[in-house]
Amino acid sequence: MVAISTGSLDIWSIIVSIGLFLLGMHLLEQGLQGIGSKSLKQFLQAQTNSPLKGVFTGTVVTAFLQSSSLVGLIVLAFVGAGMLEMRNALGVTLGSNLGTTVTGWMLAVLGFKLDLAKFYQPLVAIGAFVTVFLPAGHRPYYLGNLVLGLGLLLMGLGTLITSLENLVPQLDTNILRGQSLLVYCLVGTVLTALVQSSSVIMMVILSALHAGVITVNEAIPIAIGSNVGTTSTVLLGALEGLVEKRRVAYAHFIFNLTTAIVALLCLPMFVYIIRNVFGISDPLFMLVVFHSLFNLLGILLFLPLLDPFIVLLNWMAPERNTELFATAYIHKVSSAVADGAIEAVRKELTRMLFNAIRLNMHSFQIHTHAVFDANSELLAGEPLRYVTRYEQEYKLLKQTESEVLGYTYAIQRNAKEEEDLRLVTQLNHAVRNATYAAKFIKDIGHNLADFRVSPSGTVHDLYANFCLYVTGNYHGLVTLMALPAGSHTANEYIELYRQVRRGYEWYLNEIYMVVGADKHLNHEIANLLNINRATYLSTTALFEAVRVLLNLEEDILAGVQTIPQPRKILNQESQ
Repeated sequence: MVAISTGSLDIWSIIVSIGLFLLGMHLLEQGLQGIGSKSLKQFLQAQTNSPLKGVFTGTVVTAFLQSSSLVGLIVLAFVGAGMLEMRNALGVTLGSNLGTTVTGWMLAVLGFKLDLAKFYQPLVAIGAFVTVFLPAGHRPYYLGNLVLGLGLLLMGLGTLITSLENLVPQLDTNILRGQSLLVYCLVGTVLTALVQSSSVIMMVILSALHAGVITVNEAIPIAIGSNVGTTSTVLLGALEGLVEKRRVAYAHFIFNLTTAIVALLCLPMFVYIIRNVFGISDPLFMLVVFHSLFNLLGILLFLPLLDPFIVLLNWMAPERNTELFATAYIHKVSSAVADGAIEAVRKELTRMLFNAIRLNMHSFQIHTHAVFDANSELLAGEPLRYVTRYEQEYKLLKQTESEVLGYTYAIQRNAKEEEDLRLVTQLNHAVRNATYAAKFIKDIGHNLADFRVSPSGTVHDLYANFCLYVTGNYHGLVTLMALPAGSHTANEYIELYRQVRRGYEWYLNEIYMVVGADKHLNHEIANLLNINRATYLSTTALFEAVRVLLNLEEDILAGVQTIPQPRKILNQESQ
């Protein structure tokens, strides 16, 4: 039996210690996200162009953030947005497991060698005052989170060490002895699944080992089990999640389970190497070295097998029917990760622009190959077929707009960086402009149909020339979208806009000179002027959306002769 004095509150002290440690980790993660999340995400994206680099990056970033779940969230967002290949993402996932072992090293090296109260008291005091009295959302506030989180981590560790040391004389530890390795593994798995943090379990194991509650031979299999238990959160969250999320969750589970089995089978060899090759006899260091070694072994086992591993994951989590979504990217990316979410919105905007142009081409009866080529389909991410069901596809465009705008509002609620908020606001306007561009032409569809069957040769010729002008504009815009960003892009953008302006003025003159000269066609002038104006507004709306897509300056057309800016007209609600 385990006997504990009823007059003691050591059990509650242990629970409070774990709670403080968890709260500290939460505040530390929040502070790090607020201060340096942008740089970390850029580093993660830039340093993951191969699985090996992904492993290194996952290790470093997880060690810095002390949160493999946060790294996993960022990775999933980047995969969903097409910013990161699955095989490289798996490299990051493998590396994040190794990164979590840094917590154990920090505790073993510093946590049990220093008087923690001297460190956590000033940290908690300063961090608490900064967090309470400074306004949220600014850098000093997140620095306060960081300091308070670190202080609470140390405070939780310090109180746990003291509590376990006080508990040992009251505890009959014999009941913990003599169990099989599988039992200890199961204990580690269940405890980690309940607490939802392998770092916390490592803190408890190390503290118990330091206090003499358990031996190193019992601590090691518990640590192995904690690696399996840490996958429970991701697995539960991915059951009905996106296909990419399920694949990464399955990968995490298979990797950790396989690594745990190998570690158990090779346990005597590991212990021999640690004691006789590395010459380590301190139980604390034996545990953290083992924890790092068996995670490193798992990486070495899986890294050469990533390609067949991905085939297995694709079989375990096949693509589902996504017809319920009008969008193709945003439902794969969490809005909480601004970088990945913004990139997903950019890809949806690209699709919307292509589809708006397709709808307009249908109204003008312009053939698909006159505007699009193979590169266009690559950029759009899907085949660019001719429109056959105009009303349905227009409604789909409107549904896409609605889904994207709802998603961008979610990004704005989560975004902490001013630059992210600015980009999302611009993308919001661009998405609406893409829909407006189709609406303007939809509204004159009946006029275009009338002119196609007009008995007048003059009107027929004007219409044919106008279609050539519109075809050139659309082809120019599609070509522009495929250009790499830079000053050359800006020059191309301005020149194409001038071409659009010249075409508008040319057609305006033709209406008055050619049609106006024939009094039998005077009744057609108003309709022709309406077509010209609506087409110009539509094309300018496309231009404004493409400007945002290409990250061009808002005043890029300053000094270019224009008619009144259509953006002021576009504030009306689309129907």
